[in-house]
Amino acid sequence: MKKLILWASIALLAGACGTSNETRNAVANVPAVNAPANSAPPAEPLKDATYTSGANPRDDLVSAAQKRQKVPFWSAKITSETTPGIDAEMQYVAPNRFHIKKAEGELIVIGNDAYSFENGKWQKSGETNADDILSQTKAGIEEGVRNLKDIKIARREKINGRDAAVYEYGAGGVTTRVWIAVDSGLELKNEVETTIAGKPAKQTTVYDYDRKVTIEAPKID
Repeated sequence: MKKLILWASIALLAGACGTSNETRNAVANVPAVNAPANSAPPAEPLKDATYTSGANPRDDLVSAAQKRQKVPFWSAKITSETTPGIDAEMQYVAPNRFHIKKAEGELIVIGNDAYSFENGKWQKSGETNADDILSQTKAGIEEGVRNLKDIKIARREKINGRDAAVYEYGAGGVTTRVWIAVDSGLELKNEVETTIAGKPAKQTTVYDYDRKVTIEAPKID
């Protein structure tokens, strides 16, 4: 279940501001648990970016990642045409509730409490808490921002009836496309493409900010 937590955090980074290594690991479903610590001096805290409607593509991507951390709730569906084991659903309710569903099980995190569903039953899990996910996500976004460059707006199209601009950039053998809503600046969708062991890999995440989400502690069997 610890791997599921790490995967969830990395999957959240695979959009607007994920670093190339994090994104590659998210697509491969192999989190870099033992990656060496960065020996460089700590960077200054990331400042809030403002959505510019395309005038500054980098700020738009940063703003989209930050906006998602501030909305009251959202849900996401993660799929892969090349690696079905990645498929998952995620839900979030502010400030500290998560629900993650994958083929191997489910995880609900509410503050300092975590519950896992494995082998047909729910049980209390002491492996993690919401701060683990939130802190890893925030740190990953701040790290990813430093690698954002050569961003272009590839086109404009509709996602679920909403006008969106498609931002595209590449780094470290990974190509990322992010659909950002023209009206709100929220990330609606992202696609990550790379090559792993000589084979193409692709992951798609679609976000929903309209469908009401509630997350409650499960009944322990």
